[in-house]
Amino acid sequence: MCLEGLENILKVGEADKVMGMNNGINIYAHMIDECEGLDKIENLQSHDNNDIYEKAVKVLEKYWAEEEENGQSVPAGGSMDPESFSFGAAQPNIPAGGFKFE
Repeated sequence: MCLEGLENILKVGEADKVMGMNNGINIYAHMIDECEGLDKIENLQSHDNNDIYEKAVKVLEKYWAEEEENGQSVPAGGSMDPESFSFGAAQPNIPAGGFKFE
């Protein structure tokens, strides 16, 4: 269930990215990566439950494979810091207190 919830959050970030928001970055994928959530999802690839393994692989391939192929995660001249300020840039809808991954 948690992986499905994360995937739904990532879908919103991907839709924002496609619409040109957040400097063309999936801000939620970046936030998950910054709080070591990506490492935790990668660790699920060795889970005994095949359904969990498959879901983890699907999420990783869909939302992080592009970064690995490009060898970078920050666009040229862009900042990945969700707290940074830039004129004319739309800020993501982040819940008060942010997301917490444990």
